[in-house]
Amino acid sequence: MSADATPNPVISPISGRVHVYFDDAEIASTLKAMRLEEPGLAPQIYIPLDAMHPGILEASDTRSQAPGKGEAHYYTIKLLTADGPDRVWYYPYADGAYSDIRDLLTFGGERIEIRVSDV
Repeated sequence: MSADATPNPVISPISGRVHVYFDDAEIASTLKAMRLEEPGLAPQIYIPLDAMHPGILEASDTRSQAPGKGEAHYYTIKLLTADGPDRVWYYPYADGAYSDIRDLLTFGGERIEIRVSDV
């Protein structure tokens, strides 16, 4: 592989139930989560939109670009006790090696915690 070539990502299903917490409140739960592993980066968890508890995501105007994944679109988490601006995002145009995460949500920032249980 040449020095400027990027290794392919590894995207795989997660066995068990993934629980996503924001500010100590569960905001999502699913058996259909995926793990994205890219060299040099921490693994990232992706879940379907329908795994989110209803009524807590508000679309944001924020956009960013990620190599290979394309344009990211963001959501703000809105709870009674806290807001998380742009803590949730997805890649609506991901294709090629990243096509398995297209339209799946991922999370980042302070107060986000992801746990996996046996089911």
